[in-house]
Amino acid sequence: MKGIATGVFLAIVGVILWLTTQQVETPFVSLHKVGLVLAVVGAAEALFALVALGKKARK
Repeated sequence: MKGIATGVFLAIVGVILWLTTQQVETPFVSLHKVGLVLAVVGAAEALFALVALGKKARK
């Protein structure tokens, strides 16, 4: 359950960063791109946690 919550939280934060920081310029990385990466990683983490929970319930 903790993995699902963490993944959903990361995905939400990533989408917020991705949608709100298009015009922000930083010296090294674009916050817009960091937000997109966080959203993808968070969604993947939540998906893998759901799959693991499903496999655990199936046993």
